[in-house]
Amino acid sequence: MGDLIQSTPLIAGLRKKYPHARIDMMVSGDFAEFAKRIPHADNIYVFNLRQFNRDEREWNWVEVYRYLESRLNQIAGEKYQLLFNLSHSKLSALMVAYLEIQDVRGFGCHETGDRKTDHPWMQYFGIEPFNRELNTFNLVDIFTRSGDVVPQGRVEVLCEDEDTIQIEKKWKEARSEHAGPLIGIQAGSSVQGRRWPAKSFARLADLLVKKLGARIVLFGVNSELALAEEISGEMVFSDRALNLCGKTDIPELIAWVKKCDYLVTNDTGTMHIAAAVGTTIAGLFFAHANPWETGPYGAGHLVCQARIDCAPCSYGVHCNNTVCIEKATPEHFSALIEHRHNFGAWEIVPEIAGLDEIDFFETEFDEDGLYSLNSLIPRPISVQDVFRRAYRKMWLDSLGNGDAEKKSLPGALFTEGETQLLAGSQKQLDDKLLAFNELVELGERGREAARALAALLEKSSINATKIKDLGMEIEGIDERINFLGMTQAEAKPVADMFSKRKENLSGENLMRMARTTAMYYRKLSEESFCVIENVSLYTAEIFETRPDLISIGSPFSSKVAAPGR
Repeated sequence: MGDLIQSTPLIAGLRKKYPHARIDMMVSGDFAEFAKRIPHADNIYVFNLRQFNRDEREWNWVEVYRYLESRLNQIAGEKYQLLFNLSHSKLSALMVAYLEIQDVRGFGCHETGDRKTDHPWMQYFGIEPFNRELNTFNLVDIFTRSGDVVPQGRVEVLCEDEDTIQIEKKWKEARSEHAGPLIGIQAGSSVQGRRWPAKSFARLADLLVKKLGARIVLFGVNSELALAEEISGEMVFSDRALNLCGKTDIPELIAWVKKCDYLVTNDTGTMHIAAAVGTTIAGLFFAHANPWETGPYGAGHLVCQARIDCAPCSYGVHCNNTVCIEKATPEHFSALIEHRHNFGAWEIVPEIAGLDEIDFFETEFDEDGLYSLNSLIPRPISVQDVFRRAYRKMWLDSLGNGDAEKKSLPGALFTEGETQLLAGSQKQLDDKLLAFNELVELGERGREAARALAALLEKSSINATKIKDLGMEIEGIDERINFLGMTQAEAKPVADMFSKRKENLSGENLMRMARTTAMYYRKLSEESFCVIENVSLYTAEIFETRPDLISIGSPFSSKVAAPGR
């Protein structure tokens, strides 16, 4: 459900860009009802694959295929001109290939079944899960830029007047005789390891009742009913909690969330509904959840994340000791919400000052209109922070910012929540940039080898020995690029993007493939050099604008020839 909501700015942008287009959605049966609340979609195609999970009978793959074939034939007959695949799944890639739509943005496959990914931002979407520590783009920003549009600062779901009428009676009962805020709690999540403990939700609810006179509403699906009952059972003021777990349909849930003054929630679809209807969010991001990727898309929300080496978990990792969920306490959130309610702003309060193992961020938008996080607790700038900022600007310039004429702004390194570069970091920066220097050189060497190969293939007489030698040279260069990506975490995103681009090579025209390969090497050199330049830009800013904060030697000193010059 959250993914659907995060796609709404893309759909809205396409509607604005192509006002007379027909825009249809393909969704799984689980979200068929919710998809009706997505604005600007004309038709919805539902794929009910869960029917093949039932135990009443045994299904065979031929039956599954026939079902998919019949549904896809209906779609293929409409002759669509543009398709967005916002999924990483292999099944979706095969479905996309079957439809044979000319312009595809996202995960697909060649006629041989090999993976390919079209559009630069969707290629980035493919490498991002393996480079989470250096990613600063929300999925909304990735999705919209795959459509060459810029979001308008919000996600959307439709909330009808009838929805509010359905809940009016219960809502009045919930607010009767209580002047305090109505605060929703979504304690469940699709992944159990991401959940804050029930006792923590219960303690927070009691504090909010005691300090603000709040009324608590517990949200969730029917399978989370036991969790909600555990929370209310732990509460001292359980009479002030209204348990709606399993008791709301989609329209009612949207209406209830819109009525709330705040929603305290794990990373869930309900959180994204709150962002869409304008309810202020206090979000908890634990285990695999990362607020940069899937944080509530809008300004003025609060999100927290553990500040420990393993956070967030890598995808595919199952943690048996989720210590991250213990780092944020009910007292932290209670103090922050109380201050926000009384003074209208998320600000540092004594209860969170000086905390080392938890970060609290306020969501905002930067000068490029991109989702961003501002730390409420002042932090030293780390080497990783510098590289994250350098990559943010580089990818915008390299992949496009939704406007071909616009270059991203440099952006200040310092925000209110950042104070200084860690002492000794300059040596670390110089050491890590050695890998980027080598990638620039490898890109130049690869480009020359690929261009030489294209020139040989253009000739009427083929020199097989030279072609073989160049092929082996290119193979060696690629192995070194891959090695640097595997061993140097900061260099991995540019190395991965190079590999992702090469996946798209197909066909039997070797000369065209060689020329395309040369272009990919050129991009690798340019992007690696751009990271070096951006790191230089930001470290120079520290020395020139904040010399009082640091004394760690000379400014950035690594030098490398610009690619192509």
